Amino acid sequence: MKKILLPVLALCTAGAYGQTYFSDDFASGLGSWTLIDADGDGNEWNISNAAAYGSAVPFDGDFAQSRSWTGADGALNPDNYMVSTAGISIPGAAGNCVLSWTTGTIQGAPFHEENYSVLVATGTDVASLLAADEVFTETLADDQEVLNRSVDLSAYIGSTIYIAFRHHSCTNMNMLVVDDVTVATLPDYDISVNSLNLQTFVEAGMVNIEGEVKNNGAMTITSFDLTWDDGTGPNTETISTSIASGGTYTFTHTDQLNAVGGTAYSVEVCADLVDDAEPANDCMTGNVNTVTEVPEKHTVGEEKTGTWCGWCPRGAVALEDMESTSTFHGVAVHNGDPMVVASYDGAIGTYVPGGYPGAGVDRVLAGDPTNFSAMHSARVNTISPASITAEYEEVGGNMEVTITADIVGPWNGDYRLGAIVVEDNVTGTSSGYAQANYYDGGGAGPLDGAGHDWTTAGNPVPAADMEYDHVARALGDNQILGASGSLPTVGVAGTTESHTYTIAIGSDWDMANVHVIGILVDGSTGEILNAGSDAHAAVDGIEEVSAENFNVSVFPNPSADMTNIKVSLEEASNVTVEIYNLLGEMVYSSNTDNLSAGEYFYQVDVADYSAGIYTVKTTVNNESKTTKLSVK
Repeated sequence: MKKILLPVLALCTAGAYGQTYFSDDFASGLGSWTLIDADGDGNEWNISNAAAYGSAVPFDGDFAQSRSWTGADGALNPDNYMVSTAGISIPGAAGNCVLSWTTGTIQGAPFHEENYSVLVATGTDVASLLAADEVFTETLADDQEVLNRSVDLSAYIGSTIYIAFRHHSCTNMNMLVVDDVTVATLPDYDISVNSLNLQTFVEAGMVNIEGEVKNNGAMTITSFDLTWDDGTGPNTETISTSIASGGTYTFTHTDQLNAVGGTAYSVEVCADLVDDAEPANDCMTGNVNTVTEVPEKHTVGEEKTGTWCGWCPRGAVALEDMESTSTFHGVAVHNGDPMVVASYDGAIGTYVPGGYPGAGVDRVLAGDPTNFSAMHSARVNTISPASITAEYEEVGGNMEVTITADIVGPWNGDYRLGAIVVEDNVTGTSSGYAQANYYDGGGAGPLDGAGHDWTTAGNPVPAADMEYDHVARALGDNQILGASGSLPTVGVAGTTESHTYTIAIGSDWDMANVHVIGILVDGSTGEILNAGSDAHAAVDGIEEVSAENFNVSVFPNPSADMTNIKVSLEEASNVTVEIYNLLGEMVYSSNTDNLSAGEYFYQVDVADYSAGIYTVKTTVNNESKTTKLSVK
């Protein structure tokens, strides 16, 4: 095969404005392409859709894909061709003629190093392809990112050609994506605002106006005007730089936006270029909403799991490892076992793509459960427009779950409050509760945690030996995004909004181990903006429990500053008082021996405690009783 590496987007000839000779976004399938499975393994190019892989996938709509790994076949050694079926005629007068396409991967690192080549052939048969010019080749170095690629076709002006994409020389990665294939002439000059990098919610103060412009024309851009306007007047600067044809330039405008707390801004950014052929793509608008204060950010980590999944024990260990992180709320979403919640299991793949175990944080980042800590760190400093609290009361056979948002920043859009019911210490006796375990024997490496040394636990681990934590039990209204209309379209800083869900209590739930995670969701994207967790709504006033030889009272309850724990003793006793948060972390302890009969008061300052429900454990002469303390 001849190998010709042509310079990317070099000029064909001087040209006027663009004309398209071939274009396919794969919305109608592969009808314009001939497929060749040169390696003969039965796997070849096919069509997929971004919706099948979730919101973490950067592609939109339909695209062509070829695999170097499948769940059914394991590692593959692809040599797959996708060749344009009809000849593409490039007129002799065609100037600035370019082949362009987008590419990338679905799977994150390290399973993204797909290798492919682009060929220009005179026919679609194998012999023609073997003699074709290889005009482009690469091994992808970027994971889960849409990559814009293009090559100059000046050598083929006046010819009829066939374009081929060949996926080859790689193995055991996952999937190569190709989309938006176009052969066209380019105008001399065309600049576009390609993207804006504006945070939706920001602190009050000076905010950078950032983004990217792209040179869609044939000529190098050496200077352009960049303007942004929030409605109070334009801010313009002239940028002198060199942007080659097909290249991009990342900008930070010299003038910043002076964002006032509680204010929403609509910012239009425009790039202006002399002789620009396509003014319609010169501008883009983004929204900036300024909070009046920065609430504590909580993240939600969701793990796709199942007792049938032999690799999923590492997900259970990963969730246990995150329990000490008070701003992380873990959820195990089960599939194909007795703990499955159909509405949750059926929707989670949209936001946590890929196989099992799969993991995602805030439905924005996705990866392996072992990456929970890194994903949490990447999200925990994101500014949210509200703090979230959750509480519930048992009413008959139902939970009345109330999720509340204390709004600190404006919004305009589809925002929602959702509820996730989670249970710990779940057990069962049927075979469906036995956990498949591919770590048994140690061949897959060490794995210790979540109650087991998995290298010696057996495969499967018997149901009698399994206890499952973080198990998703229900969604409010069976809606993964929360109920539409649960929040007003326009959010106003300084206001409070709540939504209550009625959720039936499962016959096999142990309510002592149940808690609720409340979530604030962007209904248009699925992003979780903030979260909060609670165990049970305390009763206003005094929460009291009694035992044979002592009584315990907690008041005021709820409390925002000082609370009292009164212990009434019928006889001489040793007394220990402990307070635990929802993660089981001890936040207060007092131990006193040899107290005589009488009343004793323990005054606790809870002003610095995070809002939520705490467990007060009182132990008198080795007998323990628990009460609930609500901190506002």
